[in-house]
Amino acid sequence: MAIKAQIDALLQEKMDRKDFLKYAGTVILGIIGVTGLVRMLLGSRDFTLPSTQEPSKQQGRGYGMSSYGK
Repeated sequence: MAIKAQIDALLQEKMDRKDFLKYAGTVILGIIGVTGLVRMLLGSRDFTLPSTQEPSKQQGRGYGMSSYGK
């Protein structure tokens, strides 16, 4: 019942558009998190530094990729 009382108190509070947008933004950031927001804005791109290791040989499928086909 405490949550219902808090929601009722929040709905009865007078606020202007600026205060509402601040509150709504805070709630949205709290729900999805800052890292989720950054990932969403960046389109889930992977921004890692290139590795200095040699690329591994790709394992393929098919007749030409088996030891028999080489």
